[in-house]
Amino acid sequence: MDLSHLDLPAIMRRLNLATVARLLPDYEARAAKEGWSHREFLALLLAEEVAHRTDTRIKKLARHAHFPYIKTIEEFDFVFQSSLRRQQLGPYLGPEFVTEGRNLILSGKPGRGKTHLAIALAYKAIQNGFEARFVTASALIDDLHGAAKAGTLRDATAAYVQPHVLVVDEIGYLQCAEDAANVLYGVVDQRCLRKRPIVFTTNKPLKAWGQVLHDAELAEALLDRVLERGQHVRLGGNSWRTRDTDPTAFSDEA
Repeated sequence: MDLSHLDLPAIMRRLNLATVARLLPDYEARAAKEGWSHREFLALLLAEEVAHRTDTRIKKLARHAHFPYIKTIEEFDFVFQSSLRRQQLGPYLGPEFVTEGRNLILSGKPGRGKTHLAIALAYKAIQNGFEARFVTASALIDDLHGAAKAGTLRDATAAYVQPHVLVVDEIGYLQCAEDAANVLYGVVDQRCLRKRPIVFTTNKPLKAWGQVLHDAELAEALLDRVLERGQHVRLGGNSWRTRDTDPTAFSDEA
């Protein structure tokens, strides 16, 4: 069969097989040298294409998530942070984190690894095929407060409801607007109704959220919604940032 008339590079471009096109000459030479079967040759080429597309998708979603930096669960030092075992995070490392809408509140003093863990869990969700969004509590509340004044609160809220996973970082490091609890509850309520998980980090005890958010009753209702299908994990121990200093100087006594 004469197939010399076929323009193989053009066919690969038509099928958007850019990685296959790039690797084809090298793989042809390797196949001839190592005696690959046609099936092995095709399988290896297509596996490279899939791997490249997966890597590209993960990088794109990580950019869209607005992470301040990338951290993974593998990078977390569970030996140093001995108040937490990796097994405790098992329900948040697989697809069921998203499909079952499991929420999480990570609390503790500064430097205990809360933000690292929150980013790592959201990044794992991206690796599992989902979308994520990271935002500080102050930025989220400022955005929603401004949208409320501008009459666009519905659209602004929808932007935080849409991602499969939402990380709200640093409840407690903020000077909240008076309507903080209202606008934050709107996001939490809609996400809980859709079983879309939220990961909060906070340096404040949960009982202090009413003071932080300027509304004790609404803060209680918010936490009730979050913990109905979630859990609260308190991180103790010493600060990562001061781990090379005297360990008794910054120990958690609570």
